[in-house]
Order: sequence, then C-alpha cells, then structure tokens
Amino acid sequence: MTTTEISRPPKLYLIAHACTRQVPDTDAALWQLNELGRKQAAALARQPFWDEVDRLLLSCEPKTRLTVAPLLQERDMPVEEDSRFNELHRTSEWTDDYTARVAEVFRRPREAVAGWEAAAAALNRFCQGIEHLAARHPHETMALVGHGLTFSLYRAHLLGLSNVVLKDWQQLSFAAVACVQDGQIVEDFAVPHGVPYLPRGAASNAVNAADGQLERGVTNPGRPSAVLE
Repeated sequence: MTTTEISRPPKLYLIAHACTRQVPDTDAALWQLNELGRKQAAALARQPFWDEVDRLLLSCEPKTRLTVAPLLQERDMPVEEDSRFNELHRTSEWTDDYTARVAEVFRRPREAVAGWEAAAAALNRFCQGIEHLAARHPHETMALVGHGLTFSLYRAHLLGLSNVVLKDWQQLSFAAVACVQDGQIVEDFAVPHGVPYLPRGAASNAVNAADGQLERGVTNPGRPSAVLE
C-alpha cells in the first residue's frame, strides 16, 4: 500500500472512537455512542497521556467528538475537525456480513468494492491530513480520535504491510489507543487501564441488538497480532 511521503508529528496518539449504537439502513457516520461507549469515553478522559497532548484532532463524524466530550468538559485545548480523518466512506445500505465486506475491501485496496470508498484512497486522504496538521504544528504532540478502518489502513502502512490483516482489524477495540513517534508505532493499539474492551470482531456476539449494550463485561486488553513492543 503506497501513499505520498508525509510530514510526521513528533508524537501522535491515535484513539479509536468509543462504541456506537448501530442503526440499520442509516449512515454509520451519523451514529451516536451507546451506553458502553459513554463509559469508554468517561474512562478515556481520565487517562494520564492527555497531559502530553497539545492539540486534539477529530474527524467530522459526531462519534469522535462524543468520544472526547467528557475530556473537553474538564480540559481546555485546541480542537480541529478535518474530514480527511473520516471513516472509509460506505453506503448506508445494511450489510449482513460486514466482516466479509471489510475483508474484501482490504484485499482489493484500489477498488471501490460495492460502492465503498477504495481503501487506498481513504489511506491517501488520511495521510494528507496528518501531513497538513504536522506541517502547521510541527512541534506539538497531537491526539487524533478516528475510526477502525482508516486506523487499520494507517497502521498497516506504518508497518510496511501491503494489506491490512483482517484479524488485526477484528481485534482493534473501540476506545483503544496507540502512540506513533516519528512515523513509528511505539505503542500498538490497546485499551488503557479502566477502559472497557470490545473488539470489532466480538461485537456481533457480545452486543445486545436491542440496545447496543454489552451483555457481559469484556476487559481483556487484547492487541492486534503484529504488536511492536
């Protein structure tokens, strides 16, 4: 997977948005947090890494701002929204086997599978957003609240992988955090202490379809398979 060379922030935290309430046949970009997601957002706000952060970056999707709403009630910091950090664009049509569709999108990164944005295009705009913000704020530590598909693409790019390993995307928990320094992953995605763990691959079994809440607690702080220690 290739993209343009990018300017690199000296330190960048990547924070997956908190868990959302799924609404069939509605654009996922408009989904709100569910009860578990609100608990994750509250726990994220208490994490010590925020003391290092100079600037907060968000996509234009409401779920990213909702993920840091408890934080912004307690801390005053610059916040920028940029549509280049939005999730890989998908159709609003409900997909029964979402995992199979995602696997196909990752497997064919230059194609618009079933009307979805091509993975390579999503990665390119994401990297352009990083480059733009790093050039504007070259000495700042930034935190970017974003999305599972684009984060998985960016992670694979940093690791030099030609495609995203599907298992890595499945194990990426909502509200997981990673740290990138000078273009290298120094802390791979994991949920911080006290943040409820819910990987994407477990969501269909662990979430009550009626209200989007966990039926049982899941606290295992799992990580994607290609972890950099």
